[in-house]
Formats: sequence, structure tokens, C-alpha cells
Amino acid sequence: MENLERSNAGQNLSIAALIVGVISIIASFIPCFNFFGLLGGIITIILASVGLSQAKTENAPTSLAMISLFLGIIAAVISIVFLLVGGLLMAILLMWN
Repeated sequence: MENLERSNAGQNLSIAALIVGVISIIASFIPCFNFFGLLGGIITIILASVGLSQAKTENAPTSLAMISLFLGIIAAVISIVFLLVGGLLMAILLMWN
């Protein structure tokens, strides 16, 4: 029986992307920290993409990188929506005065 070892390529970047993604999801729901949620989401997308690329080239598991990538996309979308809604509300309040 052959003993095939799987590579761990991209796992460190995927774990870092997962941590930043969770923090950016939390930050995207806090009104004053929406921008940091967006910034964290973009960083998460970059880290997860690089980790996914490394994992695919070395034939390593890609599930953690995919989860991190989706988490970064969700964090960025939530932050953008909340920033747009907040900006729209501020514009309405300024016009109302």
C-alpha cells in the first residue's frame, strides 16, 4: 500500500484569511467600523485567493481557502450595503433640514 502524503500548501494563508474574514464580518455590522469591515474583506479575498492558488498548484485541500474566500466576499458586500444605506440616510437627513 502506498503512503501518499498530502501537501499543506496554502493552509497558512487560508487560516490567516479566515481569521481576518471573521473579524471583518463582525466589523461590518458595527456602524462606525463599516470601512474597516470593507478593508478586511478585501484583504481576506486577496489572502484566500493566493492560498487557493497555492493549494491548487500543489494538489492540496482547498476547502479552507474557499470558505475564507466566501467569507471575505460576504464581509465586503455587507460593508458596502451598510455604507451605502448610511450615506443615503445622511443625505436624506441633510436635505430634510
